[in-house]
Amino acid sequence: MKPDYLVCEDILKSIEGLKEKPKLLLHSCCAPCSTKAIEYLSNYFEITIYYYNPNVYPKTEYEKRKAEQIRLIEETKKVSFLDCDYLDDEFENFIKGYELELEGGKRCEKCFILRLTKTKEIAKSLKFDYFTTTLSISPLKNAPLLKDSDVSFDF
Repeated sequence: MKPDYLVCEDILKSIEGLKEKPKLLLHSCCAPCSTKAIEYLSNYFEITIYYYNPNVYPKTEYEKRKAEQIRLIEETKKVSFLDCDYLDDEFENFIKGYELELEGGKRCEKCFILRLTKTKEIAKSLKFDYFTTTLSISPLKNAPLLKDSDVSFDF
């Protein structure tokens, strides 16, 4: 199996020279993690940032992070924004039974599955060509766990 960065490079080579940029739905966990992805991937894709993070608590923190994401998007003028309602009940129901798991454990895996499954559904319904996430960029997240989750990036 190729390392992720080589898979990315293969995709970028395959779309190079197209008359229109393919549409990419980029799930963003936060503005700082999306910065480099926006900078790099906007050369190849028409990007829409999808801000779906029902795991963030309390709502005031969620709103603060979302506002920072919007500020970054407005500053870069390179991407559009697709908001999602604050759905903390959805998250709480999805992780039921895993509330006491330590950071980086099974609760995180379930959270990845929730957010990526929703992103995939939205990408498919809105006819995006590709979707991905910034979760693997974060130094606070477990990229191998994310990669090994039950979510397929094909649709």
